[in-house]
Amino acid sequence: MEIGIIQITSNFKEENQRFFQLKDEIIPKLCDITSGKYTLVSPPNESLKQTVESNGGTFIEYSAWDKDKNRKFREGMSLRQEEWVVFLDDDILLSDTWLSEISSFLEDKVPGQYGFRLVDQDGNRHELGEDWMQFVSQKFRLHHRPLEYNIETGFIERSPTSYVSNSVVHRDVYNFVEPYGVFQKAPDVTWCFAIKEAGFPVDFCLGAWAYHLGDRGDNR
Repeated sequence: MEIGIIQITSNFKEENQRFFQLKDEIIPKLCDITSGKYTLVSPPNESLKQTVESNGGTFIEYSAWDKDKNRKFREGMSLRQEEWVVFLDDDILLSDTWLSEISSFLEDKVPGQYGFRLVDQDGNRHELGEDWMQFVSQKFRLHHRPLEYNIETGFIERSPTSYVSNSVVHRDVYNFVEPYGVFQKAPDVTWCFAIKEAGFPVDFCLGAWAYHLGDRGDNR
């Protein structure tokens, strides 16, 4: 099973803690996990470029529309055509067991978009549960909140407006429904809904998990 990664970042000052996490920890780990099937889309940054390339990955320089998250992902898709591609923000570090867990999970899954658990460095579900969420809907009288899950029992709460942000997506899906949206406030939500409308599932993997190193106050 082929799995690649596209990760996007913003224009960090080099004294920012996230810069050092990305350079010294995240990039080397993700390049190692995928044997170099890794692309970072970033504003011009020679230090990050050298780190990516020295670890066998590819670096794409992209300076326009700094807040357009999905435009950056589309830039990275030109170099990633694996069967499954992981779309990650710059504050996500996959765990040591992530690859084995997600590979096992995907063996019998149809093409779709699948999220996975995000935890903080203490192992707790990150912030407000931003890994498996329900979006607001007047039609269904739903409000925006985390959807519940339980790793002990295997329970996963479902919702007609469920969505994921950081996710692994099948080639048939990301080639048919590309990430889109210029300066949208919720591009991850709109992409999930477009994937659903095209007939692909958006679901959740309980076994695989990653560290979410950031917080809601971060300005990406």
